[in-house]
Amino acid sequence: MINGTIRMPIRLHKFGEAWGLPDPSPFCVKVENFLREAKIDFEPVPFDPRLSFRRALKGKMPFIEDEDGALVGDSTLIIERLSRRRGLDLDAPLDTRQRAVAHAFRRMLDEHLYWVAVYSRWCDEPGWSIVRAMFFARLPALTRPVATVMARRGMTQALKAQGVGRHSRDEIYALGVKDVTALSRMLGDETYFFAVEHPTLLDLWAHAFVAEIVAPPIPSPLRDATRALSNLCDHFQRLQVRLYGSPVAVAP
Repeated sequence: MINGTIRMPIRLHKFGEAWGLPDPSPFCVKVENFLREAKIDFEPVPFDPRLSFRRALKGKMPFIEDEDGALVGDSTLIIERLSRRRGLDLDAPLDTRQRAVAHAFRRMLDEHLYWVAVYSRWCDEPGWSIVRAMFFARLPALTRPVATVMARRGMTQALKAQGVGRHSRDEIYALGVKDVTALSRMLGDETYFFAVEHPTLLDLWAHAFVAEIVAPPIPSPLRDATRALSNLCDHFQRLQVRLYGSPVAVAP
């Protein structure tokens, strides 16, 4: 109930579970992380390859149907809207400087590290073979080859447009390793970032992106480097237990 009005649960449109994680997309995971940490009731909506993207205002996942029926896209804008409408501020323990640093790190994860992970899944091997087998196997045999080629081409073009895809393989992974190393150093020996008592938004973001690197059975230099950062891996599992009730079994 909000302002005396009974509300229906939020409907969260996402891809669905994969690799023991709530979703193969870090953006879907971070929205679900927020909903769980903020204790907001929600209903996951099964992904429909024919309809889900058509309904998404921004043409991507996740998106939500809010209690008033409004469709809201983009994971960051979803979280901002839900926080604003409910008077929530998970970053309340942070001072002005810490908020600025957290904002910069979240942008690093969203706009840079994400694309290195995309490269490891959609361009590099064996990542592409694993993703292709997992996500396209259920397509009809007649349309599967065309669908996989078009999907991979679209991701490759997006990588080049963003900039990461213009680098060599070694350069791409070196850039990603710098990102996770910076995140690890920022966390240090603390339970949560900034040594606060409860997770802030950066914790929810970090869980989502680290999870999507270390949990899937997709070997890469980025995965190797991230798994070597024990504080980040411990943080990921700590949040996994807090939010989802049990740790994730990580493949060798």
